[in-house]
Amino acid sequence: MNNDAFLQAMQSRFACKIFDKTKKIPNDEFQAILESGRLAPSSFGLEPTRMILVESNEMRERVKEACWGQNQIVDASCVIIYTSLKVDMLPHTNYIINKFSRRLKTQEEIKHYANERYGQRKLETLGYTADIEKLGLWSGHQAYIMATTMMNHAAFLGIDSCMIEGFDKKALESVLEMDSFKEQVSLLLCLGYRNMPQSKRLRMSLDEIVRSI
Repeated sequence: MNNDAFLQAMQSRFACKIFDKTKKIPNDEFQAILESGRLAPSSFGLEPTRMILVESNEMRERVKEACWGQNQIVDASCVIIYTSLKVDMLPHTNYIINKFSRRLKTQEEIKHYANERYGQRKLETLGYTADIEKLGLWSGHQAYIMATTMMNHAAFLGIDSCMIEGFDKKALESVLEMDSFKEQVSLLLCLGYRNMPQSKRLRMSLDEIVRSI
């Protein structure tokens, strides 16, 4: 892949609001997009993001209602809901210990990393450990990394996308029968093929957004 091909894909990417409901993404391409999400980076390598594929028509209608009636939910070829772990992200949970044990050899190293590097330097400094909801927001940041990776991969394959942040969080989590103490919905991603012209791309110049120090 060369720079021109990737940048051309980025130029063609836009928030597609109207999908062609008759066109479906080939399964091999969708599986490749899912794999790129699995390989996406996450802070400390903790992988707190989960994906829910909304496939049934009945569930899509219910999700659409919780997303304020956005038609992309029912028209897109594929709809992904990204959820993020909350309470499991606290420093002393089995989840965190197990994740760090993949790379660290001794229990002493694991506890030191979990308590000081992760618990104190990261979470306590940012004020996350005292508030599960704030911890969930930080965990949710990782979902955006995964979704963006997948969205860019889709664009390179000529597949359109629309990231959705507009939804009734409580209603959607109720539809999904989620335990909101343990997990939360962070965002949705619709993938498919456009049935509308691309909107004009409006972006600031590099000089306006980049500075050297």
